[in-house]
Amino acid sequence: MLRVILVACRINSRQSSFQSIIPVNQMSSETLSRWLPVSLMLSGIHSITWGCFIVFFPGPAADVYGLAETPQDLFLWQGTGLVLVLFGTGYAIAASNPYQHWVIVLVGLLAKVLGPIGILVAVLRGEISADVLWLLPVNDVIWWVPFGVIVIRGLRNATASGDCQ
Repeated sequence: MLRVILVACRINSRQSSFQSIIPVNQMSSETLSRWLPVSLMLSGIHSITWGCFIVFFPGPAADVYGLAETPQDLFLWQGTGLVLVLFGTGYAIAASNPYQHWVIVLVGLLAKVLGPIGILVAVLRGEISADVLWLLPVNDVIWWVPFGVIVIRGLRNATASGDCQ
């Protein structure tokens, strides 16, 4: 993980075109400072809610996720819910200062990009129903832009202050 951060810092310091993927410069700092913490808090509440749903109601949660039956190793399925609760807690903490906690948000962004890829692969293999695909925009895709903005701005601030040298 540290290597990813260091590479990202080097990329950012070279003024790569990566920063232009999301037009963060077109939004005022005041607007960003208002909606980014709110989006993190909402994502935290969302993740904690889904995580608790899986932990306390594993059968119905398995149905929602398109699994034919509740997993035999229930503790692993409920462990997935616990991970969601932990991610949600991290997002809520990061909401207090998104740019300072950009690394937490980076980990969340990676999970929200790689998770859907895993679900798509499982659907293509026939391991789970395609009915689960409605969860991707609701649980993951809607957070890509705010998380991406936070990571880009946080990385920019870190390199400007010398934290990524």
